[in-house]
Amino acid sequence: MSYFDNTVWNRNQYHNIEGKERSNTAIRSLINFIVTGLILSVLLISIWQLSHYHSPSKTHTIVLNVAAPLIHKISKRFLSFGLDSSLLRDMKHFPVRDNRFINLARHLSPAYVRVGGTSADCLFFNRTLPIIFEKLINPVDGSDINNFTLSTDDYLAIYEFTNKAGIRMMFDLNVLIRRSDGKWDDTNAREIINFSKGRDMMIDWQMGNEPNSFRHVFNRTVSAKQLADDYNHLRMLLNNLGYMSSILVGPEVNHIGDENRMGELYAVEFLKNDKNSISYVTWHQYYLNGREATTKDFVNPEVFNRLPTQIDRVKNAIKEAGQNITMWMSETSSAYGGGAPELSDKFVAGFLWLDKLGYSASTGVNVVIRQSLFGGYYAMVGPDLNPNPDWWVSVMFKQFVSEKVLQLINPNKFGTLRLYAHCTAENALINRVPSITIYGVNIDSESARISLRGNYDYKSSKVLLYILTADYLKSREIRLNGDILALNPDGSLPPFKPIIIDPAYIIVLPPFSMAFIILHGANAQACAA
Repeated sequence: MSYFDNTVWNRNQYHNIEGKERSNTAIRSLINFIVTGLILSVLLISIWQLSHYHSPSKTHTIVLNVAAPLIHKISKRFLSFGLDSSLLRDMKHFPVRDNRFINLARHLSPAYVRVGGTSADCLFFNRTLPIIFEKLINPVDGSDINNFTLSTDDYLAIYEFTNKAGIRMMFDLNVLIRRSDGKWDDTNAREIINFSKGRDMMIDWQMGNEPNSFRHVFNRTVSAKQLADDYNHLRMLLNNLGYMSSILVGPEVNHIGDENRMGELYAVEFLKNDKNSISYVTWHQYYLNGREATTKDFVNPEVFNRLPTQIDRVKNAIKEAGQNITMWMSETSSAYGGGAPELSDKFVAGFLWLDKLGYSASTGVNVVIRQSLFGGYYAMVGPDLNPNPDWWVSVMFKQFVSEKVLQLINPNKFGTLRLYAHCTAENALINRVPSITIYGVNIDSESARISLRGNYDYKSSKVLLYILTADYLKSREIRLNGDILALNPDGSLPPFKPIIIDPAYIIVLPPFSMAFIILHGANAQACAA
């Protein structure tokens, strides 16, 4: 019997899926027979709940073949994150100089930080712009889309933040600065690039944000062919100005998976006209509309299963264009429009996030850039500079999961128990003993019983369990094996203490939980390569 078989996890705390806590009602006893009847009723209900919880349920058999080769090898910066360009409009409230914020970002290194978004196509570097009295509003999400300027000091402050945090900056250039003939005007971009090179800044680049949606946001259009020409021009510019080794990614399309195939068709046309300017194909992914999303959406397998379709659509677009190039998911979160209030920054958002990381890696997506580290309802760090649950999920992913992806046979992979396998991160190995990390989510209201099977040596192995839960789905707090996670007073990470069991035991994941399961001593041949 496993540890969790001996532990009754309180399923009632998840019963209300909207996460509303039930208040404890004081019962005033008036007469003895009412008191007696009430006590008997409570006892009967408790007995029923316990017997129901411990009743036999389906066991999910998960199979791991340690002799199989890697299915993919992703970037060491696979889990990366974004900082929206809109934050640059008000640098006084952007905490890039705050050591607490730097520390939180450092815990997520190595990573790319994409400084980009809709406002990137409004940004002018070190320019004095005319005063605009009529404020322009993005009709999609109500954000400011007036042009603005970024000073050299503020640009340096952003770069210094990335440098101190040990992360790599990717800067999104304004593609809507255009000449009268419709071609991209590179004058301001040259200034940024020359300024950066003159200070030995190590930066990667992209240009434009969701160009297939420009008509809806800016009432302007840039064709896919024209954008490809502009990217070819930018690649030559970077090469000539000292950034030959920097990567350039694009075209940053969205609306992948829509019925009209708007995003895919734009990407196909762009790739057909691209002359090897980009290192990776980039696209944006969201599951939900932040203004309409509900808690049920965040634990609905049908919502999770939108991602596989979208990834397949991008792969097909690459093939249709006759290209052989790897993809990045360069902007992604649970819900667009800044996220879903009281959901995208709470515990319940972790299910979509961790599953996205696992599924994307299993299909060869090279990098996933989370929108965002700071700002909006989907931020991993709150305005109080305290970490939200997804930050903790991301830190644990960085701690335990390497770039080497293994095949895991899970018959329920598109259902409520969604698990993935990698070689364990080298820093997490105990005494350098080979290990495999299995991770994922149980989005069922019932516990999930897992039987791990495979051709590894059971006798010399142990299972280290790291189970993430919360008191209710909309909690900002997250628990590891029952204890609330919090940084140490000096900003360092607390010890992540596992529950250790025998690999022959059944593992029981509580309802609505996430897990990192390390098979200590399981030696996959591919992990040693």
